[in-house]
Amino acid sequence: MKKALFIGLAVVLLAVGCAAEEKTPTPTPTPTLTPTPTPAPTALFLEIIEPENESTVSTESIIVSGSTIPGAVVSISVDTEIEIADVDEQGNFSAMVTLEEGPNYIEVLASDQEGNEEYSILVVIYSP
Repeated sequence: MKKALFIGLAVVLLAVGCAAEEKTPTPTPTPTLTPTPTPAPTALFLEIIEPENESTVSTESIIVSGSTIPGAVVSISVDTEIEIADVDEQGNFSAMVTLEEGPNYIEVLASDQEGNEEYSILVVIYSP
C-alpha cells in the first residue's frame, strides 16, 4: 500500500507540476520594413530632332526642337542671340531662332540640377 500511495503521490505531483509549468508566450513576429527603392535618376542626354545638321533653309527663322530629361534647362544660341527653350514634362523642347544669311552655327546646351551639361553644335545654311 505504501508503494501504491507513493506512486499515486508521484503521479499527482507530476500532474500538478506540469499544470503549474508556465508556458512561454510565442513572440509575435515583428514585421520587417522593406524600403522602396528610389528610382535611379535618368542621365542627362540631348537629342536634336530638327533642323538637320548641315541643312540648307530658305527662311530666316527656324524652329530648333529636340528632347532631354524633364526639368533640364535648354539654351539655344545662334551668333550672339540666346533663346531659352521651354522643356515639357516629357523632356521635349522647341524654340524659334533667327538666322543670318550663309552658314549659322547653332549651339544647343542642356543642363540639369546637378550641373551636368550636354551640348550639340549644328550648322544650318540660310540661303534666301
